Amino acid sequence: MRSLLQIIRTFFFQITAKKHLSSTYRERRFVSYDKAKTVLILFESDYSEKNLNIRKMIYQLQQDGKKVSAWGYIDKKEVITSILPDFRILHHKQTDFFQKPMISYINELDDQTFDLLIDLTLKPLLPLQYVAVYAKAACKIGIHKSELPIYDFVLDVESLTVPIEDTEFFESPVDENYLFEKIIFYLKSIQTTD
Repeated sequence: MRSLLQIIRTFFFQITAKKHLSSTYRERRFVSYDKAKTVLILFESDYSEKNLNIRKMIYQLQQDGKKVSAWGYIDKKEVITSILPDFRILHHKQTDFFQKPMISYINELDDQTFDLLIDLTLKPLLPLQYVAVYAKAACKIGIHKSELPIYDFVLDVESLTVPIEDTEFFESPVDENYLFEKIIFYLKSIQTTD
């Protein structure tokens, strides 16, 4: 069950995001895999901060000639990973009370543009949802986590849950690798005439 604090933070996020989305013009367009030159990946960091799966995805994209930036989040007070221009893991000290990234990170996003934003988070992580809202990307892709129109291309993974035998619970075969593979598949498959 969500705490009152989380409900307040989510409410504040929705107000802030709605205001930003309604007051900021963004030219939305589908960007195929071949046309994408710059990619921003959002991910939930593993606790050890090794993020081997994410690093493999970054390497795959780089091998295909794409410039990749990756922003992760971990629910810890300190991180051991260095903050690099193209790879960073945000944590508590880099967000405010409402879990919005500090203004320096928002300003950094404002100075960059991307062809694609690929959100690989499987649950709502407010710091990364703020990044998804503020990032300047022609095409934003993720799964349904909010009623806000953050993403241009939304994958429905809720239909993939399966019942766990002899219980009332459900599990999902979806993880960040599955999500990444599906997104890349669709980006390569969809043909546009632009």
